[in-house]
Amino acid sequence: MAELASEVRVVVARLRNLFIDMARQGAFANPLDEIPHDTLEPRQLQALWWLRAEGLLTVNALATRMGMAMPPTTRLLDRLEELELVARHRGTRADKRQVRVLLTDKGREAGDAADAVVQERLARLLLPMEGEDRSALLDMLERWMEALARKPEPLTLEEHEDEPAAAGAGRRTAA
Repeated sequence: MAELASEVRVVVARLRNLFIDMARQGAFANPLDEIPHDTLEPRQLQALWWLRAEGLLTVNALATRMGMAMPPTTRLLDRLEELELVARHRGTRADKRQVRVLLTDKGREAGDAADAVVQERLARLLLPMEGEDRSALLDMLERWMEALARKPEPLTLEEHEDEPAAAGAGRRTAA
């Protein structure tokens, strides 16, 4: 168990350093900030992008995806609805609190344009890699996502540290 904790520490340190290097290269910059648009702000484009990607989202789910609280999300949707880019639909009679958001045809066009910018950015990020390396990276990321989907929330590093120390201490006193 102690080896696992130190192995996790090494991997976390490497991943952290890679994230820092990737950020220095601009890999984490929001590609939607690059879209010159007369009427839409980057957050509004991000909402359209999420709705294009997911097809249909509740207001709560959209707020979660965007890392926003409900009041600003509602205001953002109000503006997009005024521009005829989204339509909101109330839930069933049993639960009218569930409000779903859909793109209009006009919103779908803007969402497609936003997605094209995201795909262009991803292409630029992947272009320096060889084809086999790109495939290997995508395979690994897919396996990581599958693992994240089936595993419960992992222990923190501190919890990993406590476990081996307690187990090791118990063995030392018995010897």
